[in-house]
Amino acid sequence: MGFEDIRIALRGLVRAPVLTTTIVVSVGLGIGAATAIFAILDAALLRPLPYTQPGQLVRIFTDSPPYRFRFSVADYLALEAQQTSFTRVAAYADRQMTYTDGTVAERLHGRQVSWTYFDTLGIVPAQGRTFTAADGRPGAPPAVIVSHQFWEQRLGGSAAATGRSVRLDSADYAVVGVLPVVTGPLETGQDYFVAAQWDTPRRKGPFFITAIGRLPDPARAGAAAAELRAISVRIFPIWKASYQDEKATWGLIDLKIDLARQFRGIAGLALGAVVLVWLIACVNASNLLVARVTSRRRELAVRAALGASRARVVRYLSAESVVLAVAAAALGCLLAWIGMTLARTAGAPYIPRAEEIVLGGRTLLVLAGVTLSSGLLFGLIPAVHGAGGPVGEGLRSLGRSSTGSLAVRRLRGALVGLQCAIATPLLVIAGLLIVSLTRLGRVDLGFDTHDVLTGAVMLPASQYGDDAKVLTFWERLRAEAGAVPGVSGVAYADARPPSDAGNQNNFDLEDSPSGPGSQAVTTWVDVSPEYFRLYGLERIEGRLFDARDTATSSDSVVVVDRAWARRFFPGTSAVGKRLRGGGCSSCPWTTVVGVVSGVKYDGLSAPDQGVVYTPMAERGEGLAGSFSGRTRYLVVRSAASPAAVVPQIRKVVRNLDPNVPLTRIATIDDLVDASLEQPRGLSALVGALAFVALVLSIVGIYGVMAHYVQQQAKDISIRLALGGSPRGVLALMIRRGMTLVVWGTAAGVVAAAVFARLLASKLYGVGPGDPLTFSAVVALMLSGALVACGVPAARAVAVEPAEVLRID
Repeated sequence: MGFEDIRIALRGLVRAPVLTTTIVVSVGLGIGAATAIFAILDAALLRPLPYTQPGQLVRIFTDSPPYRFRFSVADYLALEAQQTSFTRVAAYADRQMTYTDGTVAERLHGRQVSWTYFDTLGIVPAQGRTFTAADGRPGAPPAVIVSHQFWEQRLGGSAAATGRSVRLDSADYAVVGVLPVVTGPLETGQDYFVAAQWDTPRRKGPFFITAIGRLPDPARAGAAAAELRAISVRIFPIWKASYQDEKATWGLIDLKIDLARQFRGIAGLALGAVVLVWLIACVNASNLLVARVTSRRRELAVRAALGASRARVVRYLSAESVVLAVAAAALGCLLAWIGMTLARTAGAPYIPRAEEIVLGGRTLLVLAGVTLSSGLLFGLIPAVHGAGGPVGEGLRSLGRSSTGSLAVRRLRGALVGLQCAIATPLLVIAGLLIVSLTRLGRVDLGFDTHDVLTGAVMLPASQYGDDAKVLTFWERLRAEAGAVPGVSGVAYADARPPSDAGNQNNFDLEDSPSGPGSQAVTTWVDVSPEYFRLYGLERIEGRLFDARDTATSSDSVVVVDRAWARRFFPGTSAVGKRLRGGGCSSCPWTTVVGVVSGVKYDGLSAPDQGVVYTPMAERGEGLAGSFSGRTRYLVVRSAASPAAVVPQIRKVVRNLDPNVPLTRIATIDDLVDASLEQPRGLSALVGALAFVALVLSIVGIYGVMAHYVQQQAKDISIRLALGGSPRGVLALMIRRGMTLVVWGTAAGVVAAAVFARLLASKLYGVGPGDPLTFSAVVALMLSGALVACGVPAARAVAVEPAEVLRID
């Protein structure tokens, strides 16, 4: 194939702008989407983590099927002291802190990490040093390593930043290091890392630490897992009084796999949808080129008669496919760049390592490979078809009056059926996702969500170390927030509907004691007495919390929801039943005093497993030392617009203490909308691809029928001239086209029934075999095909027979 072939191909394609534009746009969309999806998969799943020897890194967890729990302080300290299989182990936990420069207080995202954290990952600070064992010793001066962005924005990018102090949670932290600009996914979005100073606790819980380890050799993962199980068994008797899950053990998983495990299913679905659209685009392009070659049989036969070999004709036709593929690749490259840009920004909260999505080497190789495959898929069949057949037959062709060969009609019909078979599963999957999203949006949270405003308030431990000072702050905040015009209720909690559960806790029931490792786990929410009234929860049985229950920091009573009562005490009253929480066998019994209606805390799609409400302590000792004592969600119900109330609530908090900001402000409606972002994005992506697939299929059907009717124009005219009814001829033409569509759609329905089962875990309120969705897709496919078949057939029937016969 030489320059002359390319020049002739370009000239020929310019003369057919509609066909050229259709193929370039449709195939370019497929190439661009496939390239963008691969770039996302490469960053999230395929590319090694940007740490030193990343294949050696693993996450270590407590394995209690079906759950994988994080570590407690007791677990990590035992791991650090007893393990011999890892060259290093480390741990981290999220820790938001308030940064102030003396004028402005802002809540920042950060982590507390073991002193071994950066050495384990192999991260070398751009300035200063990593943490040392002295930094992690309880009672040592607080130390912090800040991100490069923190260093630039808040420390002025000063070369003398290390050694100075920053104010976090009203305490001075010495800056010992500054991270480089580029780090890894564990550091993304974090402003600072403070050295954790963990001391041996009195009980095993709570479980809030993520542990990681570096193996000397990935091949020794099996031996390391065995040692982890042995350590877990060894320390179980030490903490048995506060932890009774004897069947739980420790396990490990490759760190890269762990970071992306929730993304794999979504990525596979998106990749499958993109591949289907790409295939449809290539099949459609092939169909259009077959029609073009068929209409040029006389021209090609003349070339052959003048001495052009079959190979020369194939090369000439292949040149057109190459030009189309290259043009589609150029468009696809632009579309891929746009898609990757959107993924890095809008998709950052849902795509692991989104900041690493680039149009790099491997992605460009995939782009080239998809382009080559596209050219072969849509160019090979037309080229071989155009070079076949005797020369004399081509010369005798009478253009559009020719009835065309049976082989060509069958080929084009098969391609139409294949398009329908590919498009139908994609339409079914899109339909199921859209139905699921619709039903998720209609989930009843259990209360009136309108005009409820929430915000987080966290009191610095160094500034609020006195119980009386903590109590005074909360009492004044409740009183002054309640006095804001338009506010009808104020309450506190440590969780927010619909996807912000405060705590997952195990417990043992007095009336049905659990065997080893069989304790139930449900959501526990710490609330103030006003919480139930503010949310409008129905009291089904018993009583609600009052001043008696919040007088001390002990959990002597709880209120449960209806799902909890039905799950553990079906057919009988739950009021008066007793339980022990947290696996503590020596703790006093806690009594259920009331049952209320349900609220969603674990996600809109999560089944109702029950909720335990504990009274938020407002008196007694331990307020300053407990998490819920210093950290709470402020919940406000307003008769006015929440947006109008926010500035006044901020002012109330700022007047109480300028160093305590109100953060994570959102209405319940905002939180519901945010929880739908991921399924909404997935539905939009697959829905858009399904729409493109439907349009391409209809275009393909229309093109085939238009060409078929053109080729049959003489036969149609003869039928009409001999007395055939236009309606009968029209029905005959449509029936021939729809037969192909019906067979293709039927095959697609069978494939969709198989693929939809793989989607079951992503659906809510609709089964993978939902007959209504399948019926709607079939109706949509057939109705679109009916229009595509009917329009060209109707035009052919409307032409006067004498006019057609006279031309022929």
